[in-house]
Parts: sequence; structure tokens; C-alpha cells
Amino acid sequence: MENYQVLGLIGSILLLVFIVPVFAFAFAFHGPYMMGGMMGRFMMGYIFAFAFIPFILGVIGSLINDRTVAGVLLILASVLSLPFGFFGIIPFVLLLIAGILALTKK
Repeated sequence: MENYQVLGLIGSILLLVFIVPVFAFAFAFHGPYMMGGMMGRFMMGYIFAFAFIPFILGVIGSLINDRTVAGVLLILASVLSLPFGFFGIIPFVLLLIAGILALTKK
């Protein structure tokens, strides 16, 4: 495995490790009716699904052998990890560096 693939996988796994406990504690303390009725269930599901999009893009970008596509996917995953605030900073940096490495090295 090359450097960008290892950094991409580490960044993706860290994103999942940092984000999932946040949603688990929020769901445990507030329950499915956090915002009242069906809206709470919809919002928790939507936010939880939104957390997996950067993870999936990062893993796919790390496993693809085409460096251009991998770089674009890794940079896209890094940008999509930004809305998670403090928990998304380290994965953002790792995924961004991995994407830049994939696009610049030949």
C-alpha cells in the first residue's frame, strides 16, 4: 500500500471512531424523540447517515488504484468531514493530505 492509501484508511477509521460515539451518546440521552415526534427519528437517522458518507468515500478512495480518482474522492471526503467540528479536524487533515499526495505524486 502506498502512503496516500494508508493515510486515507487511517483518516476514515478515525472519522468513524470519533463520530459514532457522539451519536450514540446523543441518542442514549435524548432518545429518538430528541426534537419531538417523528422529526427526532428523522434527524438522528439523517445525521447518522451523513456521518457515513465521508467514511465510505475515504475507504473507496484509499482502495482505488487510480491516483486521480482516489485523490478527488479523498479530498471530497475531507471536505465532507468538516461539519463535524472538533471531531472532524484530525480526519480532515489526514484525508486532505492523502488526497494531495494521491494527486501530486506520479
